[in-house]
Amino acid sequence: MPLCSTNGGEDVALTVNDISTVDGQNPSYANRAGSRKTTITPFSEVLKQQEKNINASEAVKTAATKENISTEKTSSQKATSAANVAETKGTTGTRHSDGTLTTTLADIFRRASEKYGVSYDFLTAVAKAESNFNPNCVSSAGAKGIMQIMPAEAKGLGIQDVFDAEQNIMGSAKLLAAHLKKFNGDTTLAAAAYNAGSGRVKQYGGVPPFKETQNYVKKIAAYMKEGVTVPDKTVTVSPNKLSGDVTKSQKKEGSTSNQTGTDALNAVAATEEELNQSMVVVGSGEGAVKMTYGAYQRYLELGSLGVG
Repeated sequence: MPLCSTNGGEDVALTVNDISTVDGQNPSYANRAGSRKTTITPFSEVLKQQEKNINASEAVKTAATKENISTEKTSSQKATSAANVAETKGTTGTRHSDGTLTTTLADIFRRASEKYGVSYDFLTAVAKAESNFNPNCVSSAGAKGIMQIMPAEAKGLGIQDVFDAEQNIMGSAKLLAAHLKKFNGDTTLAAAAYNAGSGRVKQYGGVPPFKETQNYVKKIAAYMKEGVTVPDKTVTVSPNKLSGDVTKSQKKEGSTSNQTGTDALNAVAATEEELNQSMVVVGSGEGAVKMTYGAYQRYLELGSLGVG
């Protein structure tokens, strides 16, 4: 960079009269008036520092490229399970004064798919194979509900009523999401784990050699390929914490479009768009991360998914 400035249209050059070493460190120069000395860095040292910066930048780029390649491989492995994850804006059901919700089975599956990041096709294929969408189904082994949850599993997943379609489907989606995470998004191994347990899948290094499980994973794959139609059925359910916020798009029982007076003064829940416009900082110092409030809520949910 030129050592000059512009003053009244005239170029004024900076002249270095005397360069010496200060305390064996950086050189210094005396100005024309000789009233002060200023430490400067030789141009050769600047070039060396720039070369170091360039090398460091290239190292960062190389590491980033390797990370992107690794991420692409991981994303490719998870493509099947992540495909067709439903996107919703809340339930289309009706919330009642007693806390229950009247909605459809398809609506529950869509919200479960979105909340837990499980493919809608995979989720409905498992429900088809397990109970053919019968909320009151009970197996000879004691598995209950649409997606055939065992009593011990229900407790661990946070299901309070195993015959409640909302809680049962949400809990099953949470369990499938945990299996998918363990097996790098492989729906075949996740289905095998859902049927025989993740321990057996790890023990055999793949689908266990059990006839039931072998047939089960084939059935799931076939349902996913041909597609499954969820019965057009309306149900009344009692959502709990497994469902998250199910109030965003639903109408309240007995509500009208012309609410006035006190009702007009009541605060309303923030929309998804409003949440995504609000920013929060998580952590502190160099580890601080800035994200939208909506993303922060999902971050907290993911941290609470400790399913075995």
